[in-house]
Amino acid sequence: MAFSGLAVPSEAEQIIGADELFFSTTDRNGLIRSGNSVFVRVSGFSLDELTGAPHNIVRHPDMPAGVFRLVWERLLAGRPAGAYIRNLAKDGSGYWVFATMTPCAEGFLSVRVAPRSDLFGAVEKVYRQVAEAEAEAAGRDGTDRREVARVGMERLEHALRELGFGSHDEFLSTALTAEVATRGRLASSTYARPGAQGPIAEVLAGAGELETLLTGLVKRLEGYRTLSERLVRSSAQVLEVARRLDHAVATAQTASAMVAETAPVLHNVARVMAEPARTAVNALERLVPRLAALRSDVADLRFRVALSALHNDMVAAFAAEVVDGAAPPASLREVPLLCDAVQESVLETAATAQRVNQALHDVVSEVTEAGELLERFRLFLGQWRILVMRHRAEDALGDLVDSIDDEFAAGWDSMDMLRGLGWEFKNAAVPLGVETLAAHVARIRAAATASRDAS
Repeated sequence: MAFSGLAVPSEAEQIIGADELFFSTTDRNGLIRSGNSVFVRVSGFSLDELTGAPHNIVRHPDMPAGVFRLVWERLLAGRPAGAYIRNLAKDGSGYWVFATMTPCAEGFLSVRVAPRSDLFGAVEKVYRQVAEAEAEAAGRDGTDRREVARVGMERLEHALRELGFGSHDEFLSTALTAEVATRGRLASSTYARPGAQGPIAEVLAGAGELETLLTGLVKRLEGYRTLSERLVRSSAQVLEVARRLDHAVATAQTASAMVAETAPVLHNVARVMAEPARTAVNALERLVPRLAALRSDVADLRFRVALSALHNDMVAAFAAEVVDGAAPPASLREVPLLCDAVQESVLETAATAQRVNQALHDVVSEVTEAGELLERFRLFLGQWRILVMRHRAEDALGDLVDSIDDEFAAGWDSMDMLRGLGWEFKNAAVPLGVETLAAHVARIRAAATASRDAS
């Protein structure tokens, strides 16, 4: 029977162990269908009280509504979601988790960990700002709960941009990856049970091997993130210099026209060299949205792989509890759901990885094209500089010559840096090994089913 009372918040705060994982499933309306022993113990509710109750039975009143709106928007779009969430136990104590929620066949499954990364402190401050914005909105006449949540969501997204995240997706990817990395290699250590035998031992062994693969991917994708951010910054820098250079060339054309009667060839070269400069600017401008899409795909890759690692940890935790006698073998019925979630993440990751690898190829091609155009411009500029001196036109052109020289030197140095990053990115392509990952997932599923049926 579901618990019908409402807990009164107190000042008490629960400390959750780094190795503890919360698990629950809900239907599409958010009604709890199942929960694990950690959820039961920390929440203070019995499993009977939790089953059939809305998941917001543990919602803390301090939590901004805008956070949940972002979560539900992702879930209803069929995408996994996540957030730092402060929950309320039955006795009024509070506890923080980083919660992940994933759509599944019958609703949603959630795996939650105690937040440990450095990002958590900044998020607490942001939530206070968002809560203040929501309270102010709620005090205005005619503002309903939906509108308050919208105000909170917009304030949250604004605050995340101030923290340096280009989007909520980017923040979510960084947060989950950081929390998974902070937990370390737990499936193969904390949940290891050397004395386990039979199918349950197979579950634990499979989880340990899958963890090794996923941990390696998480680390390599962190390198992807760093490279993509450097590439975005460098391309923006090069584009700014190229635009200034394009403007300087236009000024050079105007100045050269002033001496066209005495030095017509100078005017002709100035006119011709504008073409590769303008085309290089166009090529770099095309690069901007491509890099933004690449950055988004890299964030999605990191999130999906980190989520798979967390789900795999949950599989190992279930198996370890069964071995320890802390949970009945029937609890392994949740493992196929987790395997389904990992399998779907693997497939999504494979599709995204293909886009990333193609984008890397395209980025390198476009950077190379822009570099070739700037090289053409450099040759024209050399001719033009010689002609300026030959026709003694320095006085007529004033400080323009030095300006063009300075802009081009800056642009060329930036272009070299961008080209180097492009090749570095291309050579860092992550081999996903979808078949290997899928084989491990299938092994875990089969062993969990055999262990459950044997009981």
